[in-house]
Amino acid sequence: MNKEATLNVIETIENQSSVEDLYSQLTDLSPKIVTMFNPSNRKEEEERFLSGEIRNPQFVYDKLNSADFDEAAEKIQEIGNKILNHPSLPPSHRGIYEEFIADYSKKTTLLNYAQQYNNAKSEGEKKAAAEKYRRLNIESYGEPDEDTYRSLLGGKLNAIHSKKLTGKADELRKELFGMVNFKPGMDIPERFRPSDETVEWMHSVAESLYGGMLSHIPNEQEEFDPYELQKIFTDIIEEEFNGLNDPEGYAGAAEGWTISVEKATSVNVKSSEKRIVIPDNGMMRSRKKVENLVVHEIGVHMLRSITGGETDMLPLKSGLSDYYDAEEGLGVVMEQALSGKFAERGVDHYITAGLTHFDNKDFRDAFEVKWRLSLLDSVKDGGEINDGQIEKVKKTAFAQTLRSFRGTNDMPLFKDLSYYNGSVEVWRYLESIKGDDFLLSLLLAGKVNTSADHRRVILESKSV
Repeated sequence: MNKEATLNVIETIENQSSVEDLYSQLTDLSPKIVTMFNPSNRKEEEERFLSGEIRNPQFVYDKLNSADFDEAAEKIQEIGNKILNHPSLPPSHRGIYEEFIADYSKKTTLLNYAQQYNNAKSEGEKKAAAEKYRRLNIESYGEPDEDTYRSLLGGKLNAIHSKKLTGKADELRKELFGMVNFKPGMDIPERFRPSDETVEWMHSVAESLYGGMLSHIPNEQEEFDPYELQKIFTDIIEEEFNGLNDPEGYAGAAEGWTISVEKATSVNVKSSEKRIVIPDNGMMRSRKKVENLVVHEIGVHMLRSITGGETDMLPLKSGLSDYYDAEEGLGVVMEQALSGKFAERGVDHYITAGLTHFDNKDFRDAFEVKWRLSLLDSVKDGGEINDGQIEKVKKTAFAQTLRSFRGTNDMPLFKDLSYYNGSVEVWRYLESIKGDDFLLSLLLAGKVNTSADHRRVILESKSV
C-alpha cells in the first residue's frame, strides 16, 4: 500500500464513529410500538362505544399513520451494517448484534404493515396488509396456545357456574354462557405453578433487593397521584442509584435518567432514552400498586438496563433478541415475590387474545364477554349488582380490549401475551435453579431471557 492510500485508511478510521456512537444512533430508531399504537381520539371513541352509538371503535393513530417506516428501515440497516463491519467490533459479538438489528427491522416492518392496513385504499390492499401483519405479529410475539386459553377461560367459567347467583347477576351469567357456548363440567388441565420453597426464596430476595427502594414510599400515605409517584421514582434514582445513600455502591449508575409525567396510556420505561414516563391522567394509585410499580419498573426494567449497560455488550442494555417475554415476566414475578404469593398474571390479556384468535370475536364481542366475566368473577354468592359496578367494570374491560386491538382496530396484537408467558417462563427457570443466587444474578445482569444462549452472553461479556 502506498503512502497516500495508507493516509486515506488512517483518516477513514479516525473519522469513523465508534461502535458506541453507532449503537446510540441505532437505539434512537427503536420501534416504539406503544407510542405508535396510542390512539389520538381515544376519549371520543370510548364515549361513543360505551354509549352504544357505534359497534366498534374507529381509533385514529396520528403518529403511526404519518411516520416514514421505509426510511426508518433503511437507516436501521445502514447503521447496522456500519456496526457489523466496524473494525472495533469483536468477532464474538457479531451474532448478537445481527440478531438485535434483525429484531429492530422486524418490529419496524410490523409498524409499517399496520400503517399500510390503516391507509389502504382498496379491499385488496387491506387484505394483503392484514395477512402480512398477522404473520409478523405471531413471529414477533408468539401465538396463543389454544389449550392454555381454553383452560384459563374454562377455569373462570366453572367458578362462575358454581356460584349461587340471583337477579341481575344470574341474568348476566346466562348471557355470558351463551356468548362463549359454555358447557358445565368442562375439564380444566392443570397449569404450572412454582413450589412453595421457590416462592419463599424469591420473597427473601425481593425484600433484600428492593428494601432500600421501597423505603422512599411515605409510610403515612395510602394513595398517590402521578406527581407524587414521580417524586418517589426521582428520590429512588437520586438516592439509591446515584450513590447519595451509598457512595461506594451504585455511584452514579443512573446518571441521566429522568422521570416525566405526560400523556401516555401506562407507566413506561424507555431504556434507550433513559426515561420513565408516568401518565398524566390524575389516577390515584394505592400504596400496594406503587410498591409494585417500584419493583417492576425500576427494580426490573430500569435496573436490568443499567446493569446491561455496564458491560461491553451494548444490546444487554436494550434487550437481546427474544428477551421481551422474560423482561415482562420477571417484573410480574418480582411483584409476586415481594408479596410472597404466586398468582397467574396476564390471564385477562391471554383470554382476550384467545377470544379474538380462536373464537373470531371482534372488539365489541370480546368486550361484552370480558366485562361480564370480570364482574361475575368478583361477585360473591347472592351478591347484588348495581349500575355503578357495571359502569366501572365496562371502563376496565374497554381499556383491556383496546390493548389487544390497538394499532389496527380489527386484528389482535399479541404483545401482551408476554405477561402470562413471561411469568411462567421465569418461574419455571427459578424452579429449575433451586435457590441458586448466582444463576438468579445472571437474569438480573442485563435484558436477557432464561435461555442458555443468553446466559452465555452474560458470562462472556466484560465490565466497562
